[in-house]
Amino acid sequence: MNQLLLTTMLIASSATFANEEGKELHKESCIACHIIEHDDAFYTRDNSRLHNHFDLRLQVSNCVSALNINWFPDEKKSVVNHLNNEYYKFKK
Repeated sequence: MNQLLLTTMLIASSATFANEEGKELHKESCIACHIIEHDDAFYTRDNSRLHNHFDLRLQVSNCVSALNINWFPDEKKSVVNHLNNEYYKFKK
């Protein structure tokens, strides 16, 4: 029972850490390039080009490549997860 509780707590804390990491990376590298404010309306607007989780991953990868951001794959994944958890809510 204690091992199950410990495992559950570790998984939850690592997911929280990854989301916080994604949020910080997004703040440092993404927001600076966009002129308009990034809020719920920016990400969930009607004319969004993103319609699913694949589109979101592709967009983050395109931005990382175009801006020559040196993120590791797990950092890109953290940003995708942050954006998805915070705004898009796409199924994976």
